[in-house]
Amino acid sequence: MNFLLRLLRLPTQKKMPPPPPLISVIGATGTGKSQLAVELALKFNGEVINADAMQLYKGLPIITNKITDGERKGVPHHLLGFLDTRDKWEVGRFIKECEKTIEDIRKRGKLPVLVGGTHYYVQSLLYPHTIPAEESTQQQDDEHSLPPVPENLAEQYPILDAPTPALYEDLQRVDPVIAARWHPNDRRKIRRSLEIYYSTGCKQTASEIYAAQRAAKQQPELSDEEKQSKHRNLIFWVHAETEPLRQRLNGRVGKMINAGMWEEIEEMEKLYDELTKEGKVDLNSGIWQSIGFKEFVPYLELRKNPAAEEKELEKLRLRAVEDMKTATRRYAKIQVKWIRIKFINALLADAKASGAPETLAYPGNMFLVDSTDVPNYDTNVVAPAINITKAFLDSSPLPDPLSLSALAKENLTPHRDYDISTRPDLWASNTCEHCEVTFTNMPDWQQHLKSGKHKKRMESVRKRKEVQEFLAKREQGKEK
Repeated sequence: MNFLLRLLRLPTQKKMPPPPPLISVIGATGTGKSQLAVELALKFNGEVINADAMQLYKGLPIITNKITDGERKGVPHHLLGFLDTRDKWEVGRFIKECEKTIEDIRKRGKLPVLVGGTHYYVQSLLYPHTIPAEESTQQQDDEHSLPPVPENLAEQYPILDAPTPALYEDLQRVDPVIAARWHPNDRRKIRRSLEIYYSTGCKQTASEIYAAQRAAKQQPELSDEEKQSKHRNLIFWVHAETEPLRQRLNGRVGKMINAGMWEEIEEMEKLYDELTKEGKVDLNSGIWQSIGFKEFVPYLELRKNPAAEEKELEKLRLRAVEDMKTATRRYAKIQVKWIRIKFINALLADAKASGAPETLAYPGNMFLVDSTDVPNYDTNVVAPAINITKAFLDSSPLPDPLSLSALAKENLTPHRDYDISTRPDLWASNTCEHCEVTFTNMPDWQQHLKSGKHKKRMESVRKRKEVQEFLAKREQGKEK
């Protein structure tokens, strides 16, 4: 009897309470993320936190596509338009400021709603242990993890200012492993990899440093509890079908120009000229990487020439507008690719760390809402998001994310069950001369070779060759 009493008095292990909720809204540019974040904040007594790297900067509301005061509907917005255009920003600072802002919002009894298309920032905040070394250093360099880059490095190694093909050739020479990882036209990543190599006095390559960082992250092995996110996450992916979004983005560029983008370009030009006098401006870092200025630099430079012909100026201006449309569409594609591969795999890793079965095909805390049909945005996006958020906050059962729409079922299935950036054995640069496209890993290359597009192109090549051979034989027959 005494033994039973003592057993009953033994302290029982308390179940840890779930972490506080955090709502995140992600998606490609132009899909309507900001609007949904505002509607959720209004409905659930929340405040919005910006997670778009370019919208951190002051001014330039048109170029950076900031939400207007009217569109905010009185909802407080944080980390929006506070950073000086001369400053650079990195992910460590974002996480620190964002965590502080989230805590402050919660202390006031409100719900934090994170929104933005810089998915590297969002994933680093929600699932920090899922970011590979190459991504963390190439997306935004952590000044504590890499050798510092001397200001005069390009003077010591003029190759760093060479055209992109020459840069890529040099990277293939000094670090073929990492060269296979990057697209031959990705100047920023190619140059950064070379900077790392030359900053070490040519003693260590970028791929060697990344490999060491990957090994360091694996020792010691993190527990499942340590791998879990510190937030109870509900994520909405605002997405649209490819062709309607493409048309929407093309139209948005025209609207931006009509809304006063030229004035912002000229404002940036003054700062650009000022900084150029002090030293070379890196158009691939800070505010300068915003889509909407660097595309116009050739036009702006020629405009300074009194002898420039109006016809040539107009040609460059129109080309800049088209380049801006192309860059916007390309950026949207990159954003979607990040979600489908890196973000979804991060969700799976977090779900399994929390005890989900190994057979889990898709975690249940990210929902795709379809914004393809703009007139029915409230019905297709806002209404389901509000219903899901209410159930989430009430700890009620949530619907199957794949059941929301055909677009959800198509896109929420993981593209592959691993992150290619963690598999150097699969890195390889292959170019299909017939389709004029380059791939930087073997799975995508093999998939292309099996694709209908490639087979159709090869069939066309075969038929063209047969016609050429037939005509050649006929000419030979005439000569005889």
